[in-house]
Order: sequence, then structure tokens, then C-alpha cells
Amino acid sequence: MTTNKAAQQILIVSWGTVLVMGAVFALFWKILPPHLPWFYSLPGGEHQLISKFVLAGILLGLGAVVGITRVFASWASKGDVPVETTLMAGSLLAVGLLAASFFRVIQIFAL
Repeated sequence: MTTNKAAQQILIVSWGTVLVMGAVFALFWKILPPHLPWFYSLPGGEHQLISKFVLAGILLGLGAVVGITRVFASWASKGDVPVETTLMAGSLLAVGLLAASFFRVIQIFAL
């Protein structure tokens, strides 16, 4: 991998966000109910709910996807810095959107 400083900084921010989400999730684990509302686009009721364990898996998977995106961005850019930075910025955007939903759900139940 080449050393693209902007892509590395975006990677650190993305993984930092995922780690903060994991820490908050661990902090409020006992307070949260066994099932959390996540799929707001589905009709009401139990179709919207996911288990706390599934949400923990989503957070772990998100960290892995960010790492895979970094490897893919480095490979796809072939030394073109703007391409690599753009792909990593897209990854950060996805992490940010998930973080907004995550913290909203945590806010509903824990605060």
C-alpha cells in the first residue's frame, strides 16, 4: 500500500467511530432491551426489531468492511490519490450514516 495520508486519516476516523460505537454499546448493554428497533422502513411491530447480538455483529462487520474498503481503495487507485481518497470518504460516509442511526436508537433507550 502506498502512503496516502488523507486515506489513512479517514481510515483512523472510521475505525475510531466504530470503536466509540462499540464502547457506547458495551456501556449501555445491560440497560438496553433484548430487541431494538432498527428497520424503521418496515411495517410496525416485531418486523422492525433486531437482537442486541445482531447489532453487535453489525458493528464488528462494519469494522471489517472499513478495513476491506481500505485495501480495495489502495488496489483500485493504482497510485491515483484522489480515487483512493474518494473511496475512503465514501466508506466514512457509510460509517457516519450508521453511527447516526445507532446513536439515535441508543438515545431512545439509554438516555
